Amino acid sequence: MDILIVGAGLAGASTAYHLARLSSRRVTIVDKEATPGEHSSGRNAAFIREYAQDQATQSITTEGAAFLRLGTLAEYHRCGSVLLGLGDDDVADHFPPARGHGRWCPDDGTLDVAALLQAYLAGQDVRLDTEVLQRRRQGDKFHVRTNRETFTCNTLVNATGAWAGTFGNLPLTPMTRHLFITRPMNDIDPDWPFVWDIENGLYFRPESGGLLLGPCDETPAEPGDYTEDPAMLENLGQKLLDLQPKLSDVSIMSGWAGQRTFAPDRRFVIGFDQREQSLFHVAALGGHGVTASFAVGKMAAKLLLGGPHESSSLFTPDRFG
Repeated sequence: MDILIVGAGLAGASTAYHLARLSSRRVTIVDKEATPGEHSSGRNAAFIREYAQDQATQSITTEGAAFLRLGTLAEYHRCGSVLLGLGDDDVADHFPPARGHGRWCPDDGTLDVAALLQAYLAGQDVRLDTEVLQRRRQGDKFHVRTNRETFTCNTLVNATGAWAGTFGNLPLTPMTRHLFITRPMNDIDPDWPFVWDIENGLYFRPESGGLLLGPCDETPAEPGDYTEDPAMLENLGQKLLDLQPKLSDVSIMSGWAGQRTFAPDRRFVIGFDQREQSLFHVAALGGHGVTASFAVGKMAAKLLLGGPHESSSLFTPDRFG
């Protein structure tokens, strides 16, 4: 085959999606789990948030958000967002129980992430329950041994999410983040926007008659370790009490932990690895995995096919030395 992608989450799936539309290369995706998106791609808050603190990342999230808002691949709910601390708009005008001022972003919203992932993977050669055990370079080919069979490919793509640092020998760190859902609450409008306090680290939005809330915690963890920390619920409660007192008496029904993976400079890692010929990385999407996925996959596919991209130098793995 031409290209073997390891990882069937949003990064790997979107890369394969664009490769199929830009070329006739033979592409196979392998994933060690029984279902795609088992990890970070399935453990997020489903936000489409265009704003990014880094200007280089901003161009990618803007492009990704613009496409996903069309609803072509998955249902999009344009509810808007209020980013507290970034402007003078009164959040109560859009989310009455909340307090504070920020930037009103009317085009932000939420997306059916599972449907998006399935759309990326439709028609692809996907091998699940297939774990990479070893890889070796021989001549101009990679030989990749898995628990099921050995694949031979020209190019190997590291899209392994939280495992990307280990798989690609890169300085990437998975960070645990907790999410909580309340019991149904009176007077919660499902069309209210999501609210994100950028400075203090807190977000919330309507979900299932109640609220989905996150304290924006970041704790370094081993890949795939979703051990829940009871202290994070206390952390959330204290933040609500301090920042959003009208929401501080919520009753939590359930919660879970997910992971986001970051490079030291918090920029994506997209490009060929000069240390290992024909190894390509699509990794470290951090908290922008859903919003950026379409644009990230497009950039990765173009680079894999040998084309230029004006932003590629900003995301190259070579920047780590």
